[in-house]
Amino acid sequence: MRADLEVRLIHNGREWIAGDANFEARGRTLVELDQNIKNALRKSGKFQEGTKVTVLMKFDYTTMPDYARVRQYMPAYFNRVLVVEL
Repeated sequence: MRADLEVRLIHNGREWIAGDANFEARGRTLVELDQNIKNALRKSGKFQEGTKVTVLMKFDYTTMPDYARVRQYMPAYFNRVLVVEL
């Protein structure tokens, strides 16, 4: 699957943050994050209204403390794909 936008996903202890150098959205829950991503994409003007946009969120596994990293889970297990229609 080809992503229209690929961003880094982290959790800072209070909220989820998805972003890169030119884009950022935040939410206390993943549902709120998804809605804020959709709103930010609309405001960005990069995509036309009615366009389907695929956002790949790659979790930055290095942000987890060493003691919390569970060996049996691969970092890719925390990645997310969001498809939104603007």
